[in-house]
Amino acid sequence: MKNILHIISSARGDLSYSKGLSSAIVEKISQQNNIRQITVRDLVKDMPPLANEVSIHEFYKHPESYDEQSKQLLSYANRIVNELREADIIVMGTPMFNLGISTPLKAWLDQLIRAGVTYIFDEHWNRVGQFKDKKVYLAVASGGRRTEGAPDYISAYLKDVLRIYTGIMDVETYRIEGTMENGFKADYESILKEF
Repeated sequence: MKNILHIISSARGDLSYSKGLSSAIVEKISQQNNIRQITVRDLVKDMPPLANEVSIHEFYKHPESYDEQSKQLLSYANRIVNELREADIIVMGTPMFNLGISTPLKAWLDQLIRAGVTYIFDEHWNRVGQFKDKKVYLAVASGGRRTEGAPDYISAYLKDVLRIYTGIMDVETYRIEGTMENGFKADYESILKEF
């Protein structure tokens, strides 16, 4: 029995192509596996708090130094760390904004990543991720289409962040492109035909 964490980060609600694609991925996984639980984290409906002058210091404390203020300021961060810990499979949807990920997804990553929590340092000061053996599916939507040989900013960035700061190595990307073209119709089945 597997647990899925479905992360939605588009502000377009039900009109979102990244949400449509990520939901189609969750459906495919559910058809192919015994699923215990699907946790949906909609980052627009429950926006991650942005770091500020007070909270930023908590992210650089060692967990053994947390006090009552830390627990309060890190309550959202602790909640999403626990969701990641419980998940076997993470499905992450994001639109492309100016060659990058959505603002809510970046804020979520900033809340998630913490030394002593999602990664530790070994005796040589190399980072060691604490969330190995998890599978991530990225669902990326873009209004335009990537040309052959063009950099893949979004999946390269997310793969690096997940590998370096959580230890998650198994990341697969699916894309829906050209969503701003006249008469565009989403065909998630064809995108996922090899799933």
